[in-house]
Amino acid sequence: MILQPCSHTDLGPVCSVLCRQERHLSAGQYQGTLFAEQPTMFISPASDPPRAKLWELVLLCGGRVTGVPRQASLFIGPCQGRRKETVTYLSEKWILDSVTQHVVCACEDYLLRSDAART
Repeated sequence: MILQPCSHTDLGPVCSVLCRQERHLSAGQYQGTLFAEQPTMFISPASDPPRAKLWELVLLCGGRVTGVPRQASLFIGPCQGRRKETVTYLSEKWILDSVTQHVVCACEDYLLRSDAART
């Protein structure tokens, strides 16, 4: 089955297809592994798609999400204020494209500039 890209404001198709595939492939409770090897993520409250939807998607794919920015190594979505050199700031599209392509996409293609420009 090939996943089709969806709009950033509608995660329904991505989640539905992903969940259906995972249920089909697993006999018991399934936990995805796509983001399992990624560092802890913080998802911006100003993210688009909404933070709750991205949070759910990351967890479904085996990732770790925190509600505390200083505990994360990946910051997803718009960031206001000072940035830490030890944190990677990525567009929300990184999560969506990774899930759609079934592979963790290169972070370099989704970096957010310090002026909060969005890709």
